[in-house]
Amino acid sequence: MDASVTAPDLAPATVPGRLGPRVGLAVVLALAAALRLWGLEQNGFDNEYYAAAVRSMTGSWHAFFYNSFDPAGFVSVDKPPLALWIQVAAAKLAGFSPRAVLLPQVVEGLAAVALACHLVGRRFGAPAGLLAGLFLAVTPIAVAVDRSSNTDTGLVLVLLLAAWARSSPPSARAAACCCSPWR
Repeated sequence: MDASVTAPDLAPATVPGRLGPRVGLAVVLALAAALRLWGLEQNGFDNEYYAAAVRSMTGSWHAFFYNSFDPAGFVSVDKPPLALWIQVAAAKLAGFSPRAVLLPQVVEGLAAVALACHLVGRRFGAPAGLLAGLFLAVTPIAVAVDRSSNTDTGLVLVLLLAAWARSSPPSARAAACCCSPWR
């Protein structure tokens, strides 16, 4: 055997241009996080009505399951329970404080920015996806809602998840369920 023959290179081949979109996404998410977290504590609880509901839900399972404003479970809140349950979970983990009540909306807003980047980027390319994420990250109303205790950020995230589920191939969704209509 000839000594000049070398073993094949077993290092994984890198795809050129794959690092740029990842760095771009990291920059967009960092900008979105900075806008949503800057001075977050100055808002206090923002909407005391929903903060009081979170407070009562942390103290009683009855209030938790009935989405109650008061600890007795008599008055319910006008928002879907899941959105407030996420805030209750954060308040249970970090203690009831303004930051613990507002932080779930910030996280949901960042997830919405990342999902918008993915959805648009998958269809129209990485630069368009980054622009879509950037526009959602810096839109003033999106930043304001993500910094409040209103549950609209969860709605935006769920709508983007529905768009993702609708746009993904049925075979990917059907693989997890044996009773799927696409089987």
